[in-house]
Amino acid sequence: MKQEKMVELRKKAKPENMVELGKKKIVGVYLAAGSSRRMGTAKQSLELAVGVSLGGIALLKALACAELEQVIVVVQEGDTLAWLPEEARGQLASGRCRTVVCRDAGLGMAHSLRTGIQVAEELAADGAMVMLADQPFIEEAMLDELIDAYKADADYDYVASGDQGIPKPPVILGSRMWSAIASLEGDAGARALFHLPAFRGQIVEAAALTFMDIDTPQQYEEAKTIYKS
Repeated sequence: MKQEKMVELRKKAKPENMVELGKKKIVGVYLAAGSSRRMGTAKQSLELAVGVSLGGIALLKALACAELEQVIVVVQEGDTLAWLPEEARGQLASGRCRTVVCRDAGLGMAHSLRTGIQVAEELAADGAMVMLADQPFIEEAMLDELIDAYKADADYDYVASGDQGIPKPPVILGSRMWSAIASLEGDAGARALFHLPAFRGQIVEAAALTFMDIDTPQQYEEAKTIYKS
């Protein structure tokens, strides 16, 4: 999409009155609809320890974050949700956690992201913290730091975790970016939007281990060793 179009989308989405500083409503968007092609099996249910599912670890970190008013778990069709931890099931009953099916998840991550953002928009959120279900080493303190940074500036469109300057999830995407996100296709993520002059934000550096995602059997074995230690 051309930069001029991005600027136009941002202007259309920008409210006449800015969100009051520190009062932004943020929800979680937990992407758990990946096809796990390289792993060869649905990796959400893989265990890093007895009774500890890969897909459930970061979800519990999100649910422990009091600043997230709700957590939306995006899954693919046919997911039995057997990997959900008991603590998460309790919050499904209360409504703070909810699942939503992305029917075109097989077309790429952009479609799962769009599904989650659509629900965030329905909830009248100001921002969505996007997390990946295969990043088990996310820390609660990191999520709090991202939220504090996002709420500190009413004009921020995003705050992303930084891996030596490279923005990566978890990332908070403000509502002024959502029209642009709706145009993404395939495996394109929001990172492509951050460098555009239409959007303003911050990158918060984090430890390298934070960004380890589990895509292959080798990475799975490595993650089990790290988790046990």
